Amino acid sequence: MSPLDQPFRHSGAARDTADTLPSDRRADLIRDVAARLLVPALLARFGTPPVGTWRSDAAALAGRLGELPLTEAVAALADLNPGGQMFRPVCRDIILPAALGLRRGHGPGDEAERLARVWRLRMCVQSLDDSGPGARSLRGGLFSALALTGARQAPSVEHGVALRFFDRAGWQVCDSGRDDADEACDSAHDRAFDVAWISLGPGMDRAGIRATARDIRRASCNAGILVLGGGMAGLHPEDPADLDLDGYTGSPIEAAVIAETALRSRRVRHAVQ
Repeated sequence: MSPLDQPFRHSGAARDTADTLPSDRRADLIRDVAARLLVPALLARFGTPPVGTWRSDAAALAGRLGELPLTEAVAALADLNPGGQMFRPVCRDIILPAALGLRRGHGPGDEAERLARVWRLRMCVQSLDDSGPGARSLRGGLFSALALTGARQAPSVEHGVALRFFDRAGWQVCDSGRDDADEACDSAHDRAFDVAWISLGPGMDRAGIRATARDIRRASCNAGILVLGGGMAGLHPEDPADLDLDGYTGSPIEAAVIAETALRSRRVRHAVQ
């Protein structure tokens, strides 16, 4: 007999109708359980589902976001992100596709304009409202990350997206900015970061990445620091060990989750050993 139908039974006794929940009370209880447990769990796992004309609206905005003035771009994103509820879909379906579009059809002479558009997209990421579900963890900075990028002129949009998701997951993040391995090593020497996250991009300097990863481990005051690489989804088919990394974080949207999983996994292995 379901506890919802009968909270308790006396051994060997016939069913007592006085112990049966009325149908309206049972329905209220089920709705309450769903509202408090099931719905938040689904939202945490899959995010708020796109509704209405989201797919077409998102595709249209992704196609022109890099061309819009910053104020217009921010306003357009706000319209598709009411109350911060659509943060993940905005990053996934609008910001990152727009960033990929900036890499097509621009010759060397257009580099200044491309960098200006990269800057606008990064400002768009920073403008997104964080007031919705999953906006920020209440763990109070359980983990810390040192972030650096191999970009020679400006950090990539993917770098900015990953930083926002680290922040939303409750990480304490120190961003060393542009390609400054010495500054990153100084920071790692002064503070015991759990993870060093190197933003990778197309045409990355593999020898430089390997040297940076080794230098950070050598300089870090945390002997167990994890050195991960991340950035564009699908960019890293090779073995992370070839770049002297402990692993990849894949999509910048999942960077914080994968980094935390890798960190917990390492701690469990060390505890067992």
